[in-house]
Amino acid sequence: MGLIRVFFRPEIILSAIIDSIALILAGVLSYLLRTSPLFAVDPYLRNPYQYLILLATAILFWHVLLALNGGYRSRLLLFRIDKLVLQLKTSIFLLIMLITATFLYHQYDFSRLILFFGWLLFVFIGGLGVQIGYRLRENFHRRGWFRRRGLLAGTGEKRALFTERLRENPAMGIELPPYSSDEPLTETLAHNFVDDLFLFEDAPYETVWKLREVSKNPDLTIHMIPSFGNLYARNINGGFFDGMVTISLDSPTSRYLTLTLKRVFDILVSGVFMIILAPLFFFIAILVSIDSPGPILFRQIRIGLGGIPFTILKFRTMFRDADAYAETPVDRRDPRITRVGGFLRSTGLDELPQLWNVLVGEMSLVGPRPEMPFIVDQYGELERKRLIARPGITGLWQVYARSALLPIHSHIEYDLYYVENMSLSLDLMILLDTIPTLILRTGI
Repeated sequence: MGLIRVFFRPEIILSAIIDSIALILAGVLSYLLRTSPLFAVDPYLRNPYQYLILLATAILFWHVLLALNGGYRSRLLLFRIDKLVLQLKTSIFLLIMLITATFLYHQYDFSRLILFFGWLLFVFIGGLGVQIGYRLRENFHRRGWFRRRGLLAGTGEKRALFTERLRENPAMGIELPPYSSDEPLTETLAHNFVDDLFLFEDAPYETVWKLREVSKNPDLTIHMIPSFGNLYARNINGGFFDGMVTISLDSPTSRYLTLTLKRVFDILVSGVFMIILAPLFFFIAILVSIDSPGPILFRQIRIGLGGIPFTILKFRTMFRDADAYAETPVDRRDPRITRVGGFLRSTGLDELPQLWNVLVGEMSLVGPRPEMPFIVDQYGELERKRLIARPGITGLWQVYARSALLPIHSHIEYDLYYVENMSLSLDLMILLDTIPTLILRTGI
């Protein structure tokens, strides 16, 4: 029964359905692309029956791999990027397994190009599916459907912040009913059905065991929030020493290989896309010049790596006389923005000239939001940590907090999370997730 409760939870069923649809679309489109007039097609390739068998096998392998990697485990994800990174890594394993299986299968010679096209399409379509699934769950939970009942135990600023974040992220599906604070925690758990218990105080192992033992819900999940402060690292090395839990963290600036590969990736991608997108640059420049008088490019001083100022480039989206350094309002109806500017902002096309900033090393493709000097002047010691990384054209804030219309200069945890967990796989998933964000036009 416990296994049934896990795999038949609504959010898991929804995720499995969306992933299956994404795989089907990727498989069909890759087959149609490879057998299209764009490629030389041998008659043996036109065998949809064989590829339907391969697609069914891929779907089965996918769900098994995802389950083994913890993709169907009950956990709370404030950052959707964790799911996307897991999806990318699992899809690579799936690709390797399919290539191996088709190599060993001697009854038919499958096209490796179809497999590769299918993988690329699935990474993109799957990312779009995560966005859609997140919004569906958010709508369900706003209506009160499929929520989990939570209980917060303990006091302090972290509890208040966590409560605020839960309410800002309804897609997490945690409901916080009022419980009597005068009643002992064991009595509350014994008399009320609680799915998730969040402990904001140190508790010995005996206490944790007792809480699970008395709980009215046999599947209670206990989330222990550590007492040593905010921690944004995802790649934590943990272990045990003589009955004690140990947590090990490295410094973001010590990851020399990651930083070098990230810079090489930035140079290659920005250089190639500046050449490929040259016609689009020219077309947008014409639209901007026709829409309102003023320069085509917008230049503004921002603060970059190590607190060094640089000039950021964008296509102009505001009227010429607008205050360039005023804080951006959350409301989409900003009177400073032109008609063409509104479209460029919502699609992110106004950011394209920043590819030059990336090429010369002032920015990165992915990183913290590049802030204006007067914002940085107000930084505290913790907020200045975001200057350890080059600012990015896109990033966690731009894709996630931005799509939720959260305040533009707050939510420092998005940037600190990125700084602590910089990697090529994280960059790749943010870039891929930026595409559906632009398609759904959830930017401001």
